Amino acid sequence: MQDLNINKVAELAIETGQVVLESGGETHRVEEMMHNVCSGFGFTSNESYVTLTGIFLSIKASDGQIVTLIKRIGSRAVDLDKISAVSRLSHDLMNRNCKGKPKTVCVPMSFEEYSNRLQTIKTRKQYPGWVKYVCGGITPGFFCLLFGGSWREFAVAFIMGIIITIILRNLTKLQLNAFLLNAVGAGLVVWIAKMSGMYIGQMNTDKIIIGGIFLLVPGLSMTNAIRDTMAGDLVAGTARTVEALFISVAIATGAGAMLKLWKLLV
Repeated sequence: MQDLNINKVAELAIETGQVVLESGGETHRVEEMMHNVCSGFGFTSNESYVTLTGIFLSIKASDGQIVTLIKRIGSRAVDLDKISAVSRLSHDLMNRNCKGKPKTVCVPMSFEEYSNRLQTIKTRKQYPGWVKYVCGGITPGFFCLLFGGSWREFAVAFIMGIIITIILRNLTKLQLNAFLLNAVGAGLVVWIAKMSGMYIGQMNTDKIIIGGIFLLVPGLSMTNAIRDTMAGDLVAGTARTVEALFISVAIATGAGAMLKLWKLLV
């Protein structure tokens, strides 16, 4: 497969890593998938280094030519379906590699096939908006029940979760930073819970607030921080830990500020 253009393979590999990293994947998983792409197309001599905000890739061809690419990552979200799909695609590429196998039983994946499948994954739409809103309501609702809330409080937490999910999803379009988004979200949780307690009555607003806060907790960041650290990626693990801590501080700041403001005004 050395007749492939090394520049195109490098671009395809770094594009693969970008999709995974922007979807919330761990850095060592990104490095593994980029290595699979390069090796699958015949460039076994490759090195990559991935951080939360950048991807570095270097490939060496058999004739000594070296190509190095850098990709800046500006935003990250959570899309486990894309991570799974890209992982399956990279493993399909490796499994169909004909090196050491009889060509009669092996049909290698072409560059065009891999590229087309990757583009399909990139443009694949997530769940419809209404599904995200319903799930945004279910999360605080059931956490409210878990911590001892009643079904009336579940209903309030459910509606509150939908409202906050809609607001935060629209605020994300303004490209606000994660600290401000989570602070605003936590403030809205407290305000809606307190307003419900005032106008509906007989509400344990603490349970509603706890349920709403869990909607904002950076669970994936904390999980990936541990996994990256255990995989030996100390820089990425530390960065994700700091990110999770900052989001936690933002949640505490937003909730605390709104509680204080409510106490002063009511």
